[in-house]
Amino acid sequence: MSTVLASITLAISSLCIASQDGAAKPTLSPPPAKAPTAADSKTADAGAHARIMSMFGDKLETKDGTLVNTKDVIAGKKFVLLYFTASWCPPCRKFTPALVKFAKANPDAKDFAIVVVTSDRNASAHQGYMKKYDMPFYAVPYGAPGLRKIKQTYGGSGIPNLVVLGEDDVAMKGSYETDGKYTPKNRQSYVGPQKVLAAFPKMRTKAGPKS
Repeated sequence: MSTVLASITLAISSLCIASQDGAAKPTLSPPPAKAPTAADSKTADAGAHARIMSMFGDKLETKDGTLVNTKDVIAGKKFVLLYFTASWCPPCRKFTPALVKFAKANPDAKDFAIVVVTSDRNASAHQGYMKKYDMPFYAVPYGAPGLRKIKQTYGGSGIPNLVVLGEDDVAMKGSYETDGKYTPKNRQSYVGPQKVLAAFPKMRTKAGPKS
């Protein structure tokens, strides 16, 4: 009888563990480390930043709402900086001027592009935020089909979050970091966007001449 009870207890325990593991998987995570699929290979063959450009869609927008071709903004760039932010977020409003200052200090940079990934609650708030801080970079249009996928793939569990993508669209650095690796699944690993921005100039230098 004790053997039967032990077997039942073990089976129930296994089910609980499996259930907890499934529930614990975060919805916001970096690209998973896995063997490349046929779809991945097709994206890679399309060239640098093909993955993130497919998520952005055909158009990005400026602070005044002007739509521009995504390829014109991203093509040829060594880095894409994703800025996860929102107007309602006090820490975002505190950091945004520093990112704007950096962008304005590098107006003709050909090696990187900064793209806002908004968490604002409506298009008006999103556009007002970009105008108020005079953001000289681009944004994924509010309500764009790929917005959620970008957050799920590259976002962390909070904002502000600045993420640096290399040409292969793998996150090289971000506001969640453990031992030099981007770890958005770990809320306790938050180091903030300022450290990412401070490290970026050295990353540009290490990458070589800015074409």
